[in-house]
Amino acid sequence: KMDRPSTKPPSGFRDFTPAESAQRVDLTEKIGRAYRAFGFQQILTPACENLSTLQGKGGGTDNEKLIFRILRRGDDLGRALEKSRATGESADLADMGLRFDLTLPLARYVSELRGEIALPFKVFQLGSVWRADRPQKGRFREFVQCDVDMVGAEAPGAEIDCLGAIHSVFEAVGVEGVEFHINDRRLLLAIGKKFGFEAEEWTKILVSLDKFDKIGRDGVVAELEKWLAADKVASGFLDDILGSHPDLKHYQDLHPEAVGSVAEIVSSLTELGARAVFNASLVRGQDYYTGTIFEARHPAIPGSLAGGGRYDGLLSVFGGPPTPAFGGSIGFERLLMILAEKPEALAKRAPDVFLPLLDSKLRNEILRIAKELRERGLSVDVYPQAAKLKNQFKYADSRGCPFTLILGEDEFNKGIAKVKDVRTSTETEYPLSALAEKLENLCRDR
Repeated sequence: KMDRPSTKPPSGFRDFTPAESAQRVDLTEKIGRAYRAFGFQQILTPACENLSTLQGKGGGTDNEKLIFRILRRGDDLGRALEKSRATGESADLADMGLRFDLTLPLARYVSELRGEIALPFKVFQLGSVWRADRPQKGRFREFVQCDVDMVGAEAPGAEIDCLGAIHSVFEAVGVEGVEFHINDRRLLLAIGKKFGFEAEEWTKILVSLDKFDKIGRDGVVAELEKWLAADKVASGFLDDILGSHPDLKHYQDLHPEAVGSVAEIVSSLTELGARAVFNASLVRGQDYYTGTIFEARHPAIPGSLAGGGRYDGLLSVFGGPPTPAFGGSIGFERLLMILAEKPEALAKRAPDVFLPLLDSKLRNEILRIAKELRERGLSVDVYPQAAKLKNQFKYADSRGCPFTLILGEDEFNKGIAKVKDVRTSTETEYPLSALAEKLENLCRDR
């Protein structure tokens, strides 16, 4: 006897109820509208990329370890296995992988279509990404990213536009208390040079400093003391980074251009109504960041609500000239967590009108009414079969429909229909000739 297959999705993946799906669709539409309002245009890239694109192309070493690889297909897979058996070498069984972020596909896209794209290229992407990580609470193997990027524009103009668009998303969904933290990788590198660290050694130090928000200063020191000489740990570089000097003026001589850029970004975001601060301890782990880095933080959740940075060198790995680029991504799942406390912020997507079928002989009339209502932009749910009105009303209640049309043989012969307002439990008669207009007005006014 064969075991029945499990009905649960694979570990790290999720199903969503109609209500959850409606909220997710509603939120992505609001994010898209906010990005478009700033002049960004949407593109779509495939879920799969060639492994040669995903590996060793500046996608971040941590991400590259988490690629979902896709086996070669058909004869290609057979040849790879045959070659492995013949040579004794490990088989190269995969040639593609699922994308682990949306930035690397964008860099490939722009490099491929460079001659057709006008710069600066203001673009956004909303889509799933996949990482073969260990699933745990709040961390999934498939999740949504909401990226907004500008390719071909120098700092700080691109930063101000992208971060302004992200701020407008939080405004659109009514999330208050978000604070943008701004830093610059050039400034971090200048601090490393100031204290005499070699590039490789400083990169390793930054990995520990990136954990500051999770393990605190003592945790960072303890981690550094495991491998870094005591005199270097005590050299004073931690004071320059971990909040002892919150004023940008302290860093003016280290890298004037970076300091000026951060100052202008903070000032412009403040002008747009956002809360923005310089944060010298902000590091960001991606090793392709070359300039401005940022995180948007909210007191209701740990970690960041959005993050990103400038990646001026990423496009050149595809063979083109160095091209300035900046982008950021909203943490879609984390934003939903905050909005769960604000149920009015996201639509439930109930149909506007429910049309029960009281008599199968009236099906064509019901379909005619539904078609006219849909042409007026309303969402209409028609019950598929004649059944007891009580059962159909029960179905309508489960869908949350605010208005129900009642059209039986008696009403049809009189040339009228009744409209039940579920919210007030009242019924009103309307002539069939004016029914669509009346229902449209009722739905628009609610």
